[in-house]
Amino acid sequence: MTLLERAQHLQDLASSGETIFEAIDTYYADDVEVVEATGETFHGRETQAGRVQEWIESVEAIHGGGLTAIAAHETAEGTGVVFAETTTDVTFKGAPRTQFDEVAVQRWEGGKVVHERFYYPTAGMNDGA
Repeated sequence: MTLLERAQHLQDLASSGETIFEAIDTYYADDVEVVEATGETFHGRETQAGRVQEWIESVEAIHGGGLTAIAAHETAEGTGVVFAETTTDVTFKGAPRTQFDEVAVQRWEGGKVVHERFYYPTAGMNDGA
């Protein structure tokens, strides 16, 4: 399986909602580092799974969205960099419906994401949100 195929499979699993934790278990390294656009950094697959669970619990409804673009540069089998652009049409509990667009840049080693950084607009966000 090429890096692009692995990354596409991760996105497919994550976008269904029901299999997002399978995506994390399958493709995230135990010691993955995740950096949000705010600069906050989180360590570990279990930490990321917990953060995803919190995000799911904050959602009232998802109206649509998905992967809009993906590219990979593979330097060895399962190793390289992936760029994935996604959009989510979402209503968070107690908030108006919004369109959320982001880009994830992932560094992969041996078929696992070891580092992921998200890029999205942060204007108007609370510090630490």
